[in-house]
Amino acid sequence: MNSYFKPAEIAFRRILIKLLRIVVRTRRSWPREVDFDKCKFLFVRQDRIGDVLVSTPLLAVLKNKYPNALIDVLLSSNNHFVLANDPLVHKRWIYDKRIVSSWRLLQAIRDEHYDFVIDLMDNPSATSTVICLLSGARWTVGLEKDNAFAYDIVVPLLSRKDVHIVDRIARLLEPFGIDPAREDLRIRYVVSTDSKKFAKQTLKEHGIVSARKIAINISAGHDVRFWGVDNFRALITLVQKRFRHHAILLLSKPSHRQEAEQIASGFTQVYLSPTTQSFDQFAALIAEVNLLITPDTSAVHLAAAFGIPCVAMYVQSDKNLKVWDPYKSSSEILVADVDNLRVISPNEVFVAAQRLLMRRTRARRHSARLATSHS
Repeated sequence: MNSYFKPAEIAFRRILIKLLRIVVRTRRSWPREVDFDKCKFLFVRQDRIGDVLVSTPLLAVLKNKYPNALIDVLLSSNNHFVLANDPLVHKRWIYDKRIVSSWRLLQAIRDEHYDFVIDLMDNPSATSTVICLLSGARWTVGLEKDNAFAYDIVVPLLSRKDVHIVDRIARLLEPFGIDPAREDLRIRYVVSTDSKKFAKQTLKEHGIVSARKIAINISAGHDVRFWGVDNFRALITLVQKRFRHHAILLLSKPSHRQEAEQIASGFTQVYLSPTTQSFDQFAALIAEVNLLITPDTSAVHLAAAFGIPCVAMYVQSDKNLKVWDPYKSSSEILVADVDNLRVISPNEVFVAAQRLLMRRTRARRHSARLATSHS
């Protein structure tokens, strides 16, 4: 049903953007004497979980440059929890698509009198277009695309085929005197104390607190990215033959619990994660492992945030879009060029995991030798 309505939704958004272009106000000039350290910023990121995660470097860099600036973020009911524990964010606005609540939200945003509204989308969004036009902000900022008429400050959009999403949207920092090429753009995620306790308790109950741990996440956002019970079982068999001293923690969303039980059946040293009650608990478990294997999902960005080596499997039916691989972190990327993740073999995933683990072992030994030589 969702696939049936999606083209109609996209067509409606395009029509809405065209109509808004007709009634748009004149672009406002930007005086260069603005003191950004005294400004109020609203970032707009109302789409998916992963989209918020790849946007976190901008929040951190801007706050580091202008520590007294106030940073708010407009999120959605689908992703607002990603920034729940982040001390850099002053206020999280939550957009839920309902007409009445959206109107009230817009009124509340106008009452804040923001200096800048920054659209983090790198593709045109009707929602962010409306927010930019009606927010009442002094200036709006966004990337060069079909709805650029809604921005006072337009930033060039780098290639969506060749440039990582983090580097593309990081260009939005340039109008504020920040060169993203000189900044640490690592993804960030802040885990709550309660979720850290949950993860520690989970590992303690399984008796694997001190063990080396490989997490295998079987769940993704779409069915075409479910790799299949047989593939996961074959992968576990290969991993256990080579890495006998590693425990395997199997992660899944509640709707994949039955498949997770089938995958784990008959294996020793394979442990099912308890059903997580929040994204934060899921993140806390990933932060505790030594390697993550996952289909394309927000988990790859959590691995990047925590510095966890990651084997990520992607479906890339559109060759004009670069996959959102773990940003500047140790990873192996496997890409299916059709809409079916199962064309990637268990042996390919195993070999990729083996490369990562051996790379980490060599790095650890090298660090130990350096420490010995300097002692």
